[in-house]
Amino acid sequence: MKITQELKERLLSEFDFVIKKMTEEPDPLKKLYFFSATYGVVERVMRYCPSDDLSIAHTILSLCYNTLNDRVTRVRGGDVVVPLPQDWSEQLVQHVRKFKKSIEDNSSIYPALEGIIHLAYSATGPGFYTKEYNEYFQSLKHGQEG
Repeated sequence: MKITQELKERLLSEFDFVIKKMTEEPDPLKKLYFFSATYGVVERVMRYCPSDDLSIAHTILSLCYNTLNDRVTRVRGGDVVVPLPQDWSEQLVQHVRKFKKSIEDNSSIYPALEGIIHLAYSATGPGFYTKEYNEYFQSLKHGQEG
């Protein structure tokens, strides 16, 4: 990712703050509120240093925020058909840490973004169904082997 050192330092500083607040915050909606700052800061940096990496990161982070926020809101409203993935908020913090580290190290941001995408997808109806189906399929395979 090609951004100026000054903007990189600002980006990393805000990610430090976001990670701190997400880690400290027990309320899932407030945790997501702080997560929403990830795509906000990426967008601000992108205004001064446009790049494909930043554009893609902004889109993915924004989409994943909306997906996770929708699921948390639905679960709080009593929708228990599609549960949130176990330890989802801790996983999200880990992926944000990995994203920040990749920026620090000038390495690919895509593995971290992929983790966030997979987490958000697992909180959707199709993602939950796929998980359940795969577990069922694996149980059939193991039952045939024994």
